[in-house]
Amino acid sequence: MTDLPALLDFVWSRLSHGVGDRTHPARHPTLATIGPKGPELRTLILRHVDRDAGVLELNTDMASPKVAQIGADPRVALHVWVPSDQLQIRMGAMAVVTQGDPELFARLPPQVRANYGGAAPGAEPGPAPADGDPARFAAIRLTLHRIDALVLHEPRRRAVFTAPDWRGRRVAP
Repeated sequence: MTDLPALLDFVWSRLSHGVGDRTHPARHPTLATIGPKGPELRTLILRHVDRDAGVLELNTDMASPKVAQIGADPRVALHVWVPSDQLQIRMGAMAVVTQGDPELFARLPPQVRANYGGAAPGAEPGPAPADGDPARFAAIRLTLHRIDALVLHEPRRRAVFTAPDWRGRRVAP
């Protein structure tokens, strides 16, 4: 992949695969927020990709500390590693947390819905809820402003793409 538009297409195709394929590595990106003691990382599930808008969406529990962290500082980073392609994707974004889709929540398996109830994530566990609270089901909408793509196959290639036009520029790997 030698031209920049092809590399950007490749990145977006891998992100899209993460939404539709439960086994694709892009399904489980690592989200970084800024917590009270510095950066905090966690793995989430990629739920939606909108290339035209430059938006990715993940779900979370409204009681999770990351919700307050995003409220205090919406600058986040997302990391995806696709081993089969030797592709690292690092993204910078602004995040907004909103109430999640109630229809999606209703379609979740009961054991997944139960994760959105009971003790807050990171707190001492309490009794396991029979079903979750749909009011705790939230969406994290990431509006990307930067994509840094590194292909580790030889020869190594790296490019940085920035919004709003997503024109890339090559940088040293």
